Amino acid sequence: MSYLAIGAVTKSIAELLSKKLNKPPLMGGSTPKVTTLPPDDDRVDDDDGVNLFLYRVVEDAFSKNVNPPRDKPRPRRPPLSLNLYYLLTGYAKKSNGAGQDDVTAHQLLGNAMAILHEHPVLNDVHDGDFDADVPTQFAPELHDAFEKIKITMLPNSMEEFSKIWTGLNKAYRLSVIYEVSLVQIEPFVPSSGPGPKTQSVSLDVATLSGPVIASIQPASGPAGAQVTLKGTNFRSRGYATVVMVDGQPLTGADLTKVTDKEILLNIPVDPQRQPELQVSVIAGDRQSEPVIYRVQPWILSPQPLRGFTGVPITIPFQVTSGTITGVEIDGQVIVPTVDAANNVVRATVPLSITDNGSKPVVLIVNDGGPKRSNARMFEVLPMISNVGVVTSNAPDKTTITITGERLKGNEVNVRYDKLLIRKGENLSQTQVIVEVNRILTTGRPTSVLIDGRESNVMPPRLDEIDPPLAFAGDEITLIGSGLSGQTVSVSFDGTLVNLGPQAGASSLKVKVPALPAGDVNVKATINAKDTNTVKLTVLA
Repeated sequence: MSYLAIGAVTKSIAELLSKKLNKPPLMGGSTPKVTTLPPDDDRVDDDDGVNLFLYRVVEDAFSKNVNPPRDKPRPRRPPLSLNLYYLLTGYAKKSNGAGQDDVTAHQLLGNAMAILHEHPVLNDVHDGDFDADVPTQFAPELHDAFEKIKITMLPNSMEEFSKIWTGLNKAYRLSVIYEVSLVQIEPFVPSSGPGPKTQSVSLDVATLSGPVIASIQPASGPAGAQVTLKGTNFRSRGYATVVMVDGQPLTGADLTKVTDKEILLNIPVDPQRQPELQVSVIAGDRQSEPVIYRVQPWILSPQPLRGFTGVPITIPFQVTSGTITGVEIDGQVIVPTVDAANNVVRATVPLSITDNGSKPVVLIVNDGGPKRSNARMFEVLPMISNVGVVTSNAPDKTTITITGERLKGNEVNVRYDKLLIRKGENLSQTQVIVEVNRILTTGRPTSVLIDGRESNVMPPRLDEIDPPLAFAGDEITLIGSGLSGQTVSVSFDGTLVNLGPQAGASSLKVKVPALPAGDVNVKATINAKDTNTVKLTVLA
């Protein structure tokens, strides 16, 4: 086969579909068209039909070294063996007011799939509609191939379909993918002759020494500090020098200076695993033995790892010496509270953060000069403060209006009880509105997902108290959902205990106030929204 083989295969499949679509005429007397255009071409949907789009060509690696059958001439070089991948899509001409055009498209797609299922080998089709022996329907050169032309439907995930349609910048349409194999193209270029004889043979042997780090200065200090490596063989001709710090490669602009005996670099600001960072140099294919840089000060991950603005976080840190001057969250310095007895530092996430996502948390210690710790991440989540649900009839419709903070996003969904409602892009920071074409029960648990990050649940709810029996002064845990907020209080039959901001979404710890023995109703108030009540038995 020549280089025309790819086009010949596309033409033959299109011809097969053209001759057999709507036979018998179950969709009326129309003749559906068959196109072989990119799906973003406006001509594909100007009439009823199917579109066969060749979107991928892959070399068949298994056929590279396979000899041709004995009855076929052996080529001078192995042919180029290809697998072709087609996207088959049904289209229907748009009609005013119909609203169900895609039903016709689905019927046409099913018709085309049935045809390809009944005729999986193009070479073997011989009937009144399509005959592989007719040159205008099946190119003669396809008969000369070592293999027959086989059509196979492939299973594909929605993720792969999404990539295809997103790459075409078109809205997804119901499609199937077929693999066509094997298409072989014989080379036109004659095989190269033997090379010239070797005139002489020589071999030079030299000992290559790897990089060696003699020292690192300073050997300890804050994250992000500049350090100097001294040693030998830090450069190798033809290769870029790489410095590995805590498993993270630094090259190019990350390295301030690189000579054969000296390297200046900045320690990363966010090492995660341990304060003792292994630093090594790679030159060519050789790596030095590591030296240690100790990060001081060093913090562990804040608790909790995610939440809202205005809530407290706790940073584990062994307070030994020096003065803690601040906690920096997303670039904003916060005055912290130091609990030396429990080796923790407490700070409040700034209310001024206006977007969701991971925010760096850094501790600043002054022990003769300010030093920054390594950076840890706290994930800011969207927060909702109110949910309004309105239903209407004729037609049935439910409108859900959610207000809150940081609700702007590219991919926004509303979770209403067990129902997930897609909004798509939302441009408002403070409001999300979605509609469904049926009547929903009001007052169900609601949350919003902004680019994969889920908000608190409204209304907040209590499920149980642990333990359910306690003495006055005992600490109990309220367990439920949506319990985190900027203002939180707990009521014991009207006796109020103010907890202030709380970060835990599923639990609250509170001490039982001085109450007479007996059963009391307990509820929490989260950002001015009351939960249901749960019974607690106060012991005498």
